[in-house]
Amino acid sequence: MGEKEYLDAKERALHSLETACADHKVDDAILPLLTIINNIKGFYTSSSCAGRIVLLEIPHIGDKRQAKFLGVWHRPIEPTEIQTAASSATTGVLWLLAQAPILHIGVRTPELAETMIKTAISSGFKNSGIKSIGKKIVIEAASTERLDAPLGRDGVLLCDQNYLFLLVEIANEVIERSREKLRKFEKTLGKIPVFH
Repeated sequence: MGEKEYLDAKERALHSLETACADHKVDDAILPLLTIINNIKGFYTSSSCAGRIVLLEIPHIGDKRQAKFLGVWHRPIEPTEIQTAASSATTGVLWLLAQAPILHIGVRTPELAETMIKTAISSGFKNSGIKSIGKKIVIEAASTERLDAPLGRDGVLLCDQNYLFLLVEIANEVIERSREKLRKFEKTLGKIPVFH
């Protein structure tokens, strides 16, 4: 990718981020890290998430098109929030998901991509690597913590209260660890000379 194409892509990405911030569609917990990365020459961020807990209803395994989000939280939750969100379920399997942070970062050169991947991995984002190297270079920084647990079927929670409390506790731990890793990534970026 030439310099002009890279700068144009970065400008579009920053405009999209600005619009998303104005519409309150950016997780507050990840915004400081996005700001740091976007201020480094040779990098820009695109779609990113600070980590989330999701209650999802899926008619059939793998049927993402028909999946219904019953609840999405970018913070620790209480078991009652799952029970309330599950009350709107109708048909399909109910899944509780806890997902760690994920960042997509546009990069000017392969050398810079390698440096950013190493930085992400050293900050705890162990599932980091190059996502695309065609027209533009995009890396994905992702952590490994996650929870995927079926909770019920056809609008009925099939787990007892103790199991639900355990799952919520684990999901909240994923979110707390996610916050720690985001802060560590911020600090690590501040210590690497190539990023200044």
